[in-house]
Amino acid sequence: MSPMPRRRSRDEPTVVFVDDGPWESFFQLAAMLRQSGIRTVRVSVGTVGWQVGNILFDRHISFPFRPNPEQLSRALSDEYITDVQPVESLAATTYRALDLLPKCQRSNNWEGRSVLIDKLVMATQLRNLGLRTPDTLLIETTTATEAVAQFSLPIAFKRRISSSGSGVEVFNSLDDLQAFIATVEQPSDWFFERFISGVSLVCATCVNNRRLDVVATYEVLKRVYVRGPSSMVEFRYDAKLISDARTLIDELGVSGLMCFDVIRDAEGVDWIHDLNPRVFAGMSTCQQAGLDFHGAYINYLLGHRPLGPSRFAGARTTSFVFPEGRKDLSRSESVGTGGIHALKWAWRGWRLLGARYFLYFTIERPVSSFRKHRGYLRGGSRRTK
Repeated sequence: MSPMPRRRSRDEPTVVFVDDGPWESFFQLAAMLRQSGIRTVRVSVGTVGWQVGNILFDRHISFPFRPNPEQLSRALSDEYITDVQPVESLAATTYRALDLLPKCQRSNNWEGRSVLIDKLVMATQLRNLGLRTPDTLLIETTTATEAVAQFSLPIAFKRRISSSGSGVEVFNSLDDLQAFIATVEQPSDWFFERFISGVSLVCATCVNNRRLDVVATYEVLKRVYVRGPSSMVEFRYDAKLISDARTLIDELGVSGLMCFDVIRDAEGVDWIHDLNPRVFAGMSTCQQAGLDFHGAYINYLLGHRPLGPSRFAGARTTSFVFPEGRKDLSRSESVGTGGIHALKWAWRGWRLLGARYFLYFTIERPVSSFRKHRGYLRGGSRRTK
């Protein structure tokens, strides 16, 4: 681990990022925060050696193993922590570690988020609020045959704690489902879910003082890979999604950055199938579309009044997610204009994220491509988050 710096004061707010690999949304938010003078700390688990993404953070703490709450708390004992952005797999450990810190070294901005980590528990919470979410069945009390008989095919099989599309499998045959379950080490970590077909929508918010400050609603038009990060979206005002967001905020009491994913079926019914109380992958795209999530989040961190209400209220607008949408952008334009539009798109990203992020991007992309190619040669793969 890196040596401990001097103790930070309450006048120097710090956002801690806890990850198990390179998360583009974390790197982009860290780049924006640094430009605003907010201290950033990255805790990475399972990474070996120096990582290019570390240049985006004021401090980096590396664990070659998964730390327990006591170890993580000691590593953060010289920080005043204003907010935290953990990946789901490390969130429970992170929240327990923060509870071990003296109250003079932390805020309570993350209060209430821990109950949303488990997707099965979250589904129960949503139903209690009168919101629709796909039906679920426990694997401890339901066989694959019984689940298919009740939900039909295709059927979803999900890990209770996961993120970025990992731990989500969709099966079109009972035999494939049973074969996959046979390979699962801890079946109790998984559950069956009714598969809902329809349009993929997202409602992203920043909540300050129990108030819906900034909200974006958009449809995911394309993804990098199935159930992966979006690469092309269409912004539009959606009153139904915003109403659901207000219900969530009023009842759950969660604040900060949060988004939830929705499937709108052929009858126009919305089914919430995921909720993430952390920075979301499309934040920089929302920012470029005129929705000031950055400013709202800074006000939230500093305890200032909300900016809002701010929401996309114009005509439908198609946007390419930075940097995942670069291929879709080039394919959407003619040969003569594609290069010009790509340069304008990259320039907007530069202005938003800064030179340090582009230095990381310039170095990381060839390195990650080489590692991915080497992994394929060895029979492995690398998942983009």
